[in-house]
Amino acid sequence: MARRTSVAGLSLRDLEYIQSIAEEGHFGRAADICGVSQPAISQQVLKLEARLGFSIFERQGRHVSLTQNGRIVLQKAEILLTEARELLELSLSLSDNLEGDLKFGVLPTLGPYLLPLILKSLKAAYPKLRLSLFEEPTHVLEEMLTNRALDAALIATNPKQPALSALELFHEPFVFACPKDLDLKPNEKVRWSKVLSSQLVLLSQEHCLRDQTVAFCDRIDRPGQRVASSLEMLRQMVALGEGCALFPALSVSGPDRFGGLATTHPIADGVFGRSIRLAWRDSDPRTGSLEHFGTFIQTLMAAPEMARYLNGKA
Repeated sequence: MARRTSVAGLSLRDLEYIQSIAEEGHFGRAADICGVSQPAISQQVLKLEARLGFSIFERQGRHVSLTQNGRIVLQKAEILLTEARELLELSLSLSDNLEGDLKFGVLPTLGPYLLPLILKSLKAAYPKLRLSLFEEPTHVLEEMLTNRALDAALIATNPKQPALSALELFHEPFVFACPKDLDLKPNEKVRWSKVLSSQLVLLSQEHCLRDQTVAFCDRIDRPGQRVASSLEMLRQMVALGEGCALFPALSVSGPDRFGGLATTHPIADGVFGRSIRLAWRDSDPRTGSLEHFGTFIQTLMAAPEMARYLNGKA
């Protein structure tokens, strides 16, 4: 039987040091990130280099860079660290409940309006879960999920990345908002023909909400057409009379968000809106727990008191 190579003198913590130093190009900054002193991290790297028999880093004054052998070591180290982190995630998932850190992404057109409605309940149901929130457009959220920079994300389209799973949580209707001078009574229902005949203002191209609006309206960009870089800017443009827009219902719930300068209206003759989904990596060992997490959000949003928020009437 072949003798196994001993791993004495090699620790996962040392591999984390290597990863941080390579990312920062500096021992001091890496030490701060890892929560140790610079002499301590330097000493551990020197010990590891002695164990391996070659230099991992080339020291150039205050700056350090990987040697050719160091680049090979870093590639292997990142694989081992990924597997080790997944092992820890698996141990948490065996309790059939989410615990520990969860990097959670949300859309800019959703997070500020949904999270205040559900965070208190999430914290009560998952007291040992530490959520870290990230707000990015859909394509960035999917990239972050794929690259393990996120664990889960709320999106409003089917994932385009093949390695992602998604659970549909709830339907969020679109609400028609227009300047007050259109002489529509607040909350008066409008027909879809009214929407199509209006001068619509759109979000900029990085937002999937723009694509959904264009798909519903069969609109294409017109030369000189005004666009908004954010949902809040779109709101102000409508209030100033630059045009009308479709808004997700949650974003127009609550006190008058248009300063009395615009009115909002449900659409009478059709189902127009978006499906909010929870997405995660297929390979995540906590898949079962993440599905339960999504089901819990489903239950929250199906409660009768949420209907007024989803109808834009809160």
